[in-house]
Amino acid sequence: MRVVIVGNGPAAASAVEAFRSIDKDSEIIMLSDEEYPTYAPNCMENVIRGDISPEALFYKGGYAFYERYNVDFRPKKEVVGIDNKRKVVIVKGGEEVRYDKCLLAAGAYSFVPPIPGATLEGVTTAKNLDDAKRIRDWVVSGRVKRVAIVGAGPIGVEDAETLRHMGMEVHVIEFFDRVLPRMLDKFMADRYMRVLEEEGVKFYLNHQVIAIHGEDNWVEAVEVKHIDSDKSKFIQVDMVILSTGVRPRTHLVQDTDIKLHIDESRGRLIGGVLVNEYQQTSDPDVYAAGDICSGRDAWGNCRWIALFPAAQQGGAIAGYNMAGLRVENPGLVDYNAVKTRWVTAGSGGTFEDAEDAFTAEYENYLIKVFLKEDVVCGYQFVGIPKKFEPNTKNVFLKKEEALEFLKRVIKDRGLGLEASGVLFHHFMRFKERKLSREVIKAMKMGMLRALANPKYEIPIFHA
Repeated sequence: MRVVIVGNGPAAASAVEAFRSIDKDSEIIMLSDEEYPTYAPNCMENVIRGDISPEALFYKGGYAFYERYNVDFRPKKEVVGIDNKRKVVIVKGGEEVRYDKCLLAAGAYSFVPPIPGATLEGVTTAKNLDDAKRIRDWVVSGRVKRVAIVGAGPIGVEDAETLRHMGMEVHVIEFFDRVLPRMLDKFMADRYMRVLEEEGVKFYLNHQVIAIHGEDNWVEAVEVKHIDSDKSKFIQVDMVILSTGVRPRTHLVQDTDIKLHIDESRGRLIGGVLVNEYQQTSDPDVYAAGDICSGRDAWGNCRWIALFPAAQQGGAIAGYNMAGLRVENPGLVDYNAVKTRWVTAGSGGTFEDAEDAFTAEYENYLIKVFLKEDVVCGYQFVGIPKKFEPNTKNVFLKKEEALEFLKRVIKDRGLGLEASGVLFHHFMRFKERKLSREVIKAMKMGMLRALANPKYEIPIFHA
């Protein structure tokens, strides 16, 4: 059997590991439009800062990963389509690669709105490793001192905090009335944003970019206006990062009968390639996993979830099933957290249609749990940092520059991705997801890790 995997991210890598645990002999061909081995897509701000090792970035072991699992890895092969009737994947330039089973794990691409001046030098997206390297090169060269970030989603705020930490003047323009609009409600978002503002990041909520201006083909200003005003203003900058969201690469199946996630009432695309509980598309020999697809989440909703944990889980399910097992996905996980040094935030589930909410606050922890029909449908948290004074008796701190450095970076970031995962899995293990007195007490006391105690925890996957 020949398996062709389109993509080289977390979903693809997890699929390879799962497949090879069952099938040691079948041929696996992996096609990637990038030149790099599998890397951690949620660490791009670390690449910009320059504080991540190759071992952590290429977390599957670099090119040795493909040797270990006997994968024919073909980098710089951009797939432009699939012909599922002839069972071939079509590569840019006309090459066709035959398959018996195909996994679409090509992820999503950065959406670039039609803003005049978006093609100027100094304007970039921040989705992949090439983007991160480009941003770092511009910053360390000394050419960039002032940055505008368009969009205050997870990537936008992580880059804002990173670049501010590196000494840049940072402006964030967001169309909605809050930062992290898909992760937090207004109250929680404002608590999160307040800390970043105290550190010098400037936010322009309810604003949109009218145009990007430049001279000698390099950006020098962004023109913005409030959504309720006709007057615009200029912000002088040396770099613009477009963090305006991503879109699934559904164009790969546009000439096929493979079904997409469509809002039937409106007749418009609202997600990616549609998959069932086995990660199969409407063509049983074509699977999909990761940011390219929509599936059932752990809360029972059909959703498009462009997150690292969901990609890994979906990829593993696809790998097992392509190898001949019949493994159901218990529901795509959607817990997420923003990795910023000064303040963290996270969420899981949904909150837009919640009927009630429960809030617990203890010291620097703020947790909000949303309920619908008296059961948990989602949660959010913000971890406001505690600030500690360094111990001046330490010999290392006798140097003034060391002391100043530690004053800036020794901060308790509060809650992070681990806590988000704990909350998510805790709520998932209950069919009704009721809030017991014990759980409420644990939240109020900030004892989130206690919720993952084996006494309470039941794994999301069956053995």
